[in-house]
Amino acid sequence: MRYRRNETLRYTFEEPLSAGFKLIKVDKKPVNSSMGSGSVIDISPGGMRLASDVHIPTSKTVHLFVATSLAGHDLSFTAEVIWMKPARGQYHYGLDFIGNHQEEVIQALKKHKQIKDKKPPKD
Repeated sequence: MRYRRNETLRYTFEEPLSAGFKLIKVDKKPVNSSMGSGSVIDISPGGMRLASDVHIPTSKTVHLFVATSLAGHDLSFTAEVIWMKPARGQYHYGLDFIGNHQEEVIQALKKHKQIKDKKPPKD
């Protein structure tokens, strides 16, 4: 699968979301790493950009389990690392979701937008 950088719906967070992740497969071999911490920079129905201090080799096919929360929705995905680039002392990873999480992501983003757009009550 290729990374869909120009996907129609891609939401970039003003403040990245906290996320946990672990390696679950490297070149078809199951792996059970400990949880690492990172942050979700942006998300779309097909994937996300994850930032972390952890360097993940991209010379091999790597699958991650990623968990985060958005607007009260706990989201978890299995994803393939498509690309990596160093950025501001961290690493940014382009992840392509494995499986269909389209509806789940869209619903969470709608709820996030409702909360964000809610105006404080007038006096």
